[in-house]
Amino acid sequence: MERQSINKYLNKDKYVLEGKNSPTFMVLDCQNKDTFNIEIKENQKINLLLLNIKENTKFDFNVLANSSLNLKTVLKGEVKSLNINAKVQSNGDMHVYCADFSDGDVNTIVKIDLSEDNTTAMWHLASLSAKNDNKEFDVSLIHNAKNTFGLSDNYGVSKDDARLVFSGISHIKNGAKYSKTRQNAKIMVFDDLSKAIARPILKIDENEIEASHGASVGKINDESMFYLTSRGLTEEQAKELITMGYLKPILVGFEDEEIKEEISSLIEGRM
Repeated sequence: MERQSINKYLNKDKYVLEGKNSPTFMVLDCQNKDTFNIEIKENQKINLLLLNIKENTKFDFNVLANSSLNLKTVLKGEVKSLNINAKVQSNGDMHVYCADFSDGDVNTIVKIDLSEDNTTAMWHLASLSAKNDNKEFDVSLIHNAKNTFGLSDNYGVSKDDARLVFSGISHIKNGAKYSKTRQNAKIMVFDDLSKAIARPILKIDENEIEASHGASVGKINDESMFYLTSRGLTEEQAKELITMGYLKPILVGFEDEEIKEEISSLIEGRM
């Protein structure tokens, strides 16, 4: 897939994105900066891939009216902290796909503000916490206006002596009638020393809305392990196969075959 660098869209300290085609596929190499301010102009459809996110990076996104931002990234190496703030304006939508196979301690805070009517935000995460990793993802969707839709979808695996936490608030504020929000937080635990916490929070200040959440933390299914090992796989091979099946659905958000292959390799490498 042809990638278009967004460097030429830099206007002082802000990237202002627009494209002639619909959607327009763009890429941002983040290795030389740690703070980014990105605006999607009105009536645009932008597909943006973030590459080489380094330690302690912050993003501010502003999706203007009638525009769509399809954002995706692969976290690898040492990230430490990642902060994403976004505002979605009238009739706009933002879809985020985050494949996290980074190393070490990571503190990720995401806040998406559905600031005007008829806006959508969807967050999709697949995370693998291994060895001595300590990872926390705090994802909040704030519904400020009528007829907004939010989804926070988080899937993870914790193994070895690692820790993985999914948290966040879906907040439907007063005046945000007819809005809908949903949180999913599911973590599979492989080892006795592995730690996992799922704590979704709903905060509802309005009537005539729909809000729900689901959270589960549990060990790998014994029947699945028995089935796979009884057919010649080692325990480690069985765990790797199950992990692939649990985390690889994140690939649906990535069109680039090269990126898909990289994600599969990162899963295998961290197992």
